[in-house]
Amino acid sequence: MAGVAMVAVIVVGIALGNTPDAGASGAKVLQYYSSHHDRQNAEVLLFGYSAVFAIVFYAGMASYLRKRGSEILSTLTMVGGAVMAVGLALGAGTTAVITDHTSKLSPDAAQALNNVNEDLFFVTLFAGLMIATMAIGISSLRTHAMPKALGIVTVVVGVGAVSGIGAWFAFMASGPLTLVLAGYLYQRTGQPASITLPEVPDQRAAEAPAPARRSRTKA
Repeated sequence: MAGVAMVAVIVVGIALGNTPDAGASGAKVLQYYSSHHDRQNAEVLLFGYSAVFAIVFYAGMASYLRKRGSEILSTLTMVGGAVMAVGLALGAGTTAVITDHTSKLSPDAAQALNNVNEDLFFVTLFAGLMIATMAIGISSLRTHAMPKALGIVTVVVGVGAVSGIGAWFAFMASGPLTLVLAGYLYQRTGQPASITLPEVPDQRAAEAPAPARRSRTKA
């Protein structure tokens, strides 16, 4: 469920924010954040929560893959999820700095913070997305932890995150992919697995009642 919540919160956060691009003038940055103060505060909270949901989701995915025999790749899944969460937290933090102290910032300082907010946020986010999706996809194909088609799609999204021009498209595709992965993970781990105790022949023989002996009478 954390994967579904993560996607929903990120989508709402992106919809709320249409911040100035990197390289925008300091005056434009100050004007935007002054007139969208409440909206940006809501975006800060949403991206902060999304970082928490990302940690929970990728920890669950890593645990699922580890139980199916993938040690290194499950660790990389957790590492990628952590890097992605750091990117989301950085985006929330830099946005909070500009939003909380807009009136005290000079145009040059506002421009510098906006550049950091736009570039550092996405670079870290895409790096974590690349590591996590590649690890999940390759692990799924090697251990058959998920259907082959789902593993191939996951690898393709991870490869797209590696390329510069395809990184944004990979990020957009990761939303529906995360929903599918979360649904599959929920189906596999939502119900407790039945435990079947192995039969022990010696124990069963010991517990079985001894056959009654026939008494012999002499003719």
